[in-house]
Amino acid sequence: MRKFFVFKINKEMSILSKNNPYNLYRSLEQIYKMKKEEIYVGSKIYEQLIKPINVKNLNEELFSCYKDNDYYSKVNNKHIFYNKYRPEDTKLIIKNSYLVIESNAMFPTFFKFLNRKKDYLACDFENKDYFWIDELILCK
Repeated sequence: MRKFFVFKINKEMSILSKNNPYNLYRSLEQIYKMKKEEIYVGSKIYEQLIKPINVKNLNEELFSCYKDNDYYSKVNNKHIFYNKYRPEDTKLIIKNSYLVIESNAMFPTFFKFLNRKKDYLACDFENKDYFWIDELILCK
């Protein structure tokens, strides 16, 4: 099971790190691993890198996109895609400043939706993996 944290990167930082997101990933990883005593400093750095997510709009867009799919369900800010035939078991949770995608699939279905949006960086801190979602080449 992989756990991706997906961040909406602010425009300036996205332009600066589009070709080489390693330093951006490392900054986010350091914030992720910070101790509670360092949270204040981490939050100031985080605010400079990340653009807040409009939770209501994203919930509505996701629901509108997948509402007719038999494998999709939604509860509050949690979107679930369970396809026993593929097999895929994916949960997407929308927070104010990031998304969490937990999935047993290498490229979860929700990546297809996010692939149309710009400046979203996916980070899997446990597996040291990161990539721009809009640069993924996915089968439609």
